Amino acid sequence: MREELLATARDSGFAPVDLSLGVACDPEPDAADAWAAEGGEPGYPKSRGFAVLRSAAAAALRRRYGVSVPPDAVAACAGSKEFIGSAALFLRQERGGGRDTVLIPRLRYPTYAVGAALAGMRTVEVPTDDAFRMRLDLLPASDVRRALCLWVNSPANPTGVVEPLAAVARWGREHGVIVLSDEAYTDLTWDGSPGTILSSGLDGVLAVHSMSKASHAPGLRVGFYAGDPRLVAPLVVRRRDAGLMAAAPAQVVAARLLGDDRRVAGQRARTLRRLTGLVDLLNGAGLRCARPEGAMFVWLRTPGGDGAAFARLAARTAGLVLAPGAQYGPAGHPYVRIAATEEQETVEPRIGLLATALGRAPAPPSPGDTPPGPATAGATKPPRARNREGALP
Repeated sequence: MREELLATARDSGFAPVDLSLGVACDPEPDAADAWAAEGGEPGYPKSRGFAVLRSAAAAALRRRYGVSVPPDAVAACAGSKEFIGSAALFLRQERGGGRDTVLIPRLRYPTYAVGAALAGMRTVEVPTDDAFRMRLDLLPASDVRRALCLWVNSPANPTGVVEPLAAVARWGREHGVIVLSDEAYTDLTWDGSPGTILSSGLDGVLAVHSMSKASHAPGLRVGFYAGDPRLVAPLVVRRRDAGLMAAAPAQVVAARLLGDDRRVAGQRARTLRRLTGLVDLLNGAGLRCARPEGAMFVWLRTPGGDGAAFARLAARTAGLVLAPGAQYGPAGHPYVRIAATEEQETVEPRIGLLATALGRAPAPPSPGDTPPGPATAGATKPPRARNREGALP
């Protein structure tokens, strides 16, 4: 549906403002320059990852979250989305036995279910409470017995909910279920301190980290996974045999970024400023919402309860591209996800136009945001690099 909304936004008379992806408007690092500076060697990169990357990842885990991880418990991936999409397949080959089920959040990043389908496995949604937090205790015992692995995402996409990771890890160990923790947004935790499931020990858990969010390097297509060495070691072999490896220049840049806490702090501050401003603008337009516990999205319940219809209205009347909530699970139908990726001066006039279309407040466009005339007709912003969400509709 995203391409449809982009086309509608282009026809709105305004240059599209794309708030459907979690890709900030800031510049990205240059991989080629870093590779040349390091005197990069020819040949295939290692699927496990170069030692410099794995050491940088272990150091970042220790420095940021107080977790010590041995070298054989860390490996590289070609972006966290690639790992998420292939993990169930390789884990089933290695550990499946009679377990044929992947447990996924009720509202979730779509690739968890895609990965299960690629592995030929069934998915079961984990029930949630009224705040969208997982309720593992409500899972039927028959589904738990069949479960090979559980995906947890904290802070969660799309809701921003922070999950009790230690309790989730404990539940997994008690039931013999591998816990896969998607920690792409952990450094964007607003309520409490950033954390990792690895703080509760490595047994039976894997954490996957992205360079796309806090380090804002979605074009690198590199990340890392860490956790139980008994899981990491066979995954490295199976992933290597499948040809899954991060590009050598990207690994070098990622190692540098993992050591750059100032960059993470800067991106975190910019994201929080944009998120707070977006929440204020939406509330000012009569669209009631609260700042999430974490991540970079506003999860907005739409007037009328039809997220797709609301997204079409936003594209048609304001050139705003939003993500309909149903793509994160059927329970998301009444919602849209709005990414805090643009500065307030870009977003404010568009929210005003949307409010006017909803009959909530007059909001004429600012002089710099008027519909294009003959000299600017068809003008749009240049496309930004897409991160792991780039293939979403």
